[in-house]
Amino acid sequence: MSRATRYIEQQLDAAGTATWEDTREHLAKTLGIAPALTIDPVLRAVIDLESTGALAHDLETEEYRRARPTDPREAPLAEVADAVLALGWPTKADGGHRTIYQTFVALDGRYRHADVYRAMHERLKGRELELYAMKCWRARGELALAATRLADPHTTVAQALADERRLEAHLVASYIATLGYRPRLEYRIGRVGGTDLVADIYDERRRLIVEAKATVDGLFPAIGQVHRYRYLVNLAADRTLVDRVAVLLPGEPSQDDLSCAASMYLDLDVIWQDGDEFEHRVLR
Repeated sequence: MSRATRYIEQQLDAAGTATWEDTREHLAKTLGIAPALTIDPVLRAVIDLESTGALAHDLETEEYRRARPTDPREAPLAEVADAVLALGWPTKADGGHRTIYQTFVALDGRYRHADVYRAMHERLKGRELELYAMKCWRARGELALAATRLADPHTTVAQALADERRLEAHLVASYIATLGYRPRLEYRIGRVGGTDLVADIYDERRRLIVEAKATVDGLFPAIGQVHRYRYLVNLAADRTLVDRVAVLLPGEPSQDDLSCAASMYLDLDVIWQDGDEFEHRVLR
């Protein structure tokens, strides 16, 4: 650790920057040790230097440099821990996991890497992170079970309806999280024939009504539903509030279904989940 600290200090004085890779390579070469053995001492040296204000991480270049007045200062670990948890569970784009350095980057440099490291080790490790992980995995398991029950013809009607609502609510929440803004949810269309009609999403920005379905084969049952919603909304307003309608699905429908829907010329959009992202297909 002392050799790593000295080398980083020398590089900062001579070149203005230092890197993780160069420091590890220098340590392995000068001490004649395996590269794997350099990870811990270099990490400890970097954490110590940043904690004392001797260096800072540059997010743009991913190098170490001298600290500047505009760099983040030491923050309360409880605050940093809350910010880490607020990032949510790592997505498919993250590879399903997030290292401490990736967490630091995901926080956009609002906190020092040293504080993120300490918060995760001293405040979250063995407690909140594990509890949060268990909560996420439990939720995933419950959704998978709901999907299995919904596909089972022996499931009761009441249970199937409950599972359907749960899966659709999760699908809507996942989709909304990718938009960058919040449209109107559970939009009340009106009361027709003693039944309250409610659309899952009314997106005023895009003048679009979206109806979610719990299964991929829910495309055609939803087409008449969303067009009825558009007609009733525009009729009640006596002007055009909705230009297009969309069906939101948990997976990609078959090409035959897409081609068939497109041939109907219904001004229909189909949105489906693809991992952590959503594909939005406009059918003409």
